[in-house]
Amino acid sequence: MKRLLMGFMVAAVAAIGFGGAGAFAGANGQLQAFGTGTVTITGADSATIVNASGQFGGVYIQSKSQSGMLLNAVTFSFVSGGDVTGGAPRFSIPINTDGGGGSVAGYAFIDAAGCGGKSGGATTVSTSSSLCHVNFLSVDYPNWAALALAFPTARVAQGHFPFIIADGSAGSYAVSSIVLT
Repeated sequence: MKRLLMGFMVAAVAAIGFGGAGAFAGANGQLQAFGTGTVTITGADSATIVNASGQFGGVYIQSKSQSGMLLNAVTFSFVSGGDVTGGAPRFSIPINTDGGGGSVAGYAFIDAAGCGGKSGGATTVSTSSSLCHVNFLSVDYPNWAALALAFPTARVAQGHFPFIIADGSAGSYAVSSIVLT
């Protein structure tokens, strides 16, 4: 429950931060950084997030290509390297459950630990993996397909960006091979 509350808090803070970043970034589809930690974009689809105690950091792509798409029609993935701590790094994906529009019922969380990841190893965090657990509205699903089955008309919330975030624990998190389709 603590992880979920922390996730919602960080998601709210990050969403507020996106407004400012968007003014400068434009709708260019490039990786954008946010947070209080040190986030270094190391390539077109990769970044390193270094957080001290109490800090958070992450990345997102300012693109609407997944906006409004059904859950079973999207693919999100990244490879986690470096540290893995309770819930970090993770995808935070805004979900609309009323079948359309931009309202966010909650965020679906898919993290490296929930995909079997351990610090120092390379772990694929993906909506396509049957091994990656998903948490949505305080309910754990065995994978993204199970979430999509439970919410067949749910969509990625329009006008909101899925993002990758590391928070909660100090560490150095590497995210690479980021795919949002």
